[in-house]
Amino acid sequence: MSNDIKKYIKYVKKIIPIYSKDKKEFIQLLTQKIIEFSNEHDSCSYQDIVDEFGSPNEVAGSYIETLNSDEIIKKLNKKKIINIFISVIIILCISVWGFERYRINQLIDEAKHTKMKTYTAEEYKEKIAKEKQEK
Repeated sequence: MSNDIKKYIKYVKKIIPIYSKDKKEFIQLLTQKIIEFSNEHDSCSYQDIVDEFGSPNEVAGSYIETLNSDEIIKKLNKKKIINIFISVIIILCISVWGFERYRINQLIDEAKHTKMKTYTAEEYKEKIAKEKQEK
């Protein structure tokens, strides 16, 4: 498949706003027809494809016109709901991560301000000896 065919199909895919089995079948059929056309015509260019099949906008528009308007609305709403769901999940993950970072910083600050008694090796030995004597 030539780059011109790939480019044409890519543009048609971009223009059609929904993802469905029907769209996939339409793209496969269109690709097949363009390949057949390019096999029949040597040195088939992007402009030759546009002249034969129409611009990507026209092809995508004709496909969209064949769809039922209720079906289009349903699929676009489904896409919108999925985008909202993904956005909420991302916001929740960022919020949890932010809270964890905040809590870790709090613990680090507490540890910095807590004074701990440190012993030298000799002082520690003396302390243990005292504790043994008290028992």
